[in-house]
Amino acid sequence: MGEVPGFLITDIDDETLSKMAKVVAKCMNMRKGESAWIRSGLHTWRFAEHIRYELFMQGVTCVATFSSDWFVEKAYKDVPKEYFAMTPKEEKALAEAVDAVITIEQPWDPLVMARLPREKLDARTAGFYPVRRTILSKKWCYVGYPSEPMARSFGIPYDDLKRLIVNGILYDQEKLRSDCDKVAKALKGADWVHIKDEFGTDLELRITGRRINKDDAIISDEDVAISDTGSNLPAGEVFIAPIETEGEGKLYCPLTRDRFTRRIIRGVELVFKDGHLMLDKCKAEENEEDLKKSIESCMKIDEEKVRKGEIPELRTINVAELGIGLNMSIDKAIGYILTDEKIGGSVHVAIGANKTYGGTSESTLHWDFVTAPKATIEVIYIDGSSKVIMEEGKLTI
Repeated sequence: MGEVPGFLITDIDDETLSKMAKVVAKCMNMRKGESAWIRSGLHTWRFAEHIRYELFMQGVTCVATFSSDWFVEKAYKDVPKEYFAMTPKEEKALAEAVDAVITIEQPWDPLVMARLPREKLDARTAGFYPVRRTILSKKWCYVGYPSEPMARSFGIPYDDLKRLIVNGILYDQEKLRSDCDKVAKALKGADWVHIKDEFGTDLELRITGRRINKDDAIISDEDVAISDTGSNLPAGEVFIAPIETEGEGKLYCPLTRDRFTRRIIRGVELVFKDGHLMLDKCKAEENEEDLKKSIESCMKIDEEKVRKGEIPELRTINVAELGIGLNMSIDKAIGYILTDEKIGGSVHVAIGANKTYGGTSESTLHWDFVTAPKATIEVIYIDGSSKVIMEEGKLTI
């Protein structure tokens, strides 16, 4: 036998994996007799099995599906584009059959994605869309998981990546929920939210009457009642779907990652007018072409869906989300949106889909852009009063 592939080895001990799995199981808030689907890479197999165990202890049955970097790279090289555009019947059936879906970070090496042909990635995005839509209609959770190749792709030490993800997942749950509650309460009755920072962010978004969502590491029965059925781990944000056709200004994002090629994009300046991203006025200091190509690719997919009557109108570049990061164990941006958007003291704004948390937009795209962790947030209420709820990254409430 040859050497064991790196993606089959984990250096996170079972005690830590067990603690992380308990957080996942608690987050899903499932009941005896329900079922879940875990979507995972082979490198996370042990973590996935810990989650299966924790759920099974609650009387929840679970199926796990795994894929490897080897398969992904070989398939995208050899399989015809037309096959990627097919909607996988087995995955759609699984999504329809279960009560919840847990997706663990994959692939093992993110740079695999940068080597894949964009036209096949676009075809896969279009083909998988019906499955994605079904998943988002259930309870769902996206869970981070570190790997050494991932750390190399971000240009940071592996121990830093592991700290951000693992400590972020295991962050003090009571404090997290308390801070989320405070921010959600302060946003109640708000009309506009004004975000500023020293790096050029100066953006106003309208949230009148929109649902306030808390990603506080549990999908509670109250969340489900208002159709807020998803969560991320690490958790730690309050987020809202703003009015999609209002709001303007600039947002500066120091670091993001391309949604398809996974390349790092630095120094992004987004310009909004009437709730729309003015793509021709947006800039990036590094990999600007990737930023614009990915957005344009999703616009083309969405335009075709509009033409076929699958979605009512083009909303790819409409403002979709305003989020406030509250996880204080996550302290720096690395280009990994799962941790970046939870950075304590940051704000993130997304474009694209937002129907699952109170908006009106359907799209193949949802892309978050995170500010530096020095945001100042002023809330303007319907009665004309205002309150600063965060100043230079620190809560003032």
